[in-house]
Amino acid sequence: MSLQIDMENFIQYFSGNKLSIDSTNFEKFGLKAKLKHYQKGQQLITQGQPAPKLFFLVKGIVRYMSVSPEGKEFTQSFASAPSLSGSTRAMTRNVDALFSIEALDDVICLEFEWQVFFEQMKSQPGFLSAYNRLLENMFIKKEEREYAFVQQSAEQRYLTFLDRNPQLRDKISLKMIASHIGITPIALSRIRNKLK
Repeated sequence: MSLQIDMENFIQYFSGNKLSIDSTNFEKFGLKAKLKHYQKGQQLITQGQPAPKLFFLVKGIVRYMSVSPEGKEFTQSFASAPSLSGSTRAMTRNVDALFSIEALDDVICLEFEWQVFFEQMKSQPGFLSAYNRLLENMFIKKEEREYAFVQQSAEQRYLTFLDRNPQLRDKISLKMIASHIGITPIALSRIRNKLK
């Protein structure tokens, strides 16, 4: 994989089908990405620390996770390539991250300094509409997740998770899935046995 090809994939992903941004915008304004490799278990960002970078996952799977003051671990969500990753709150407010992003397998990604990226791109045609589309998708997922916790049974949440994340089915632990859908591993085991 080359940085040029990965940048083109990022632009395609960011712009969507309408290709409202082209690679000349990035070159003209000196937006440079770093091609980075994270091994399984490494963190792209760490809870309680600054997280000023935007990541475009070229290869691999990550999980968003947080640890309570008592040491209990919570899996908030997952992301797999191709997708954007990062802490919107930490990037835009310049504050510490409320969660960590952990590589669940080897991850290759492009890293951008968010403030430089946003300041240089916000005046470009197409950028804000592409950015709004990504934010809309993020809020829709958040709404659907909140709805699932209020309106769906644990079994329904598990089946929905499998339906929406087939690429994760055999790649992440049942403990992580249980944490993500808000139940204990024992309860998930019972659900899985019932569904057999």
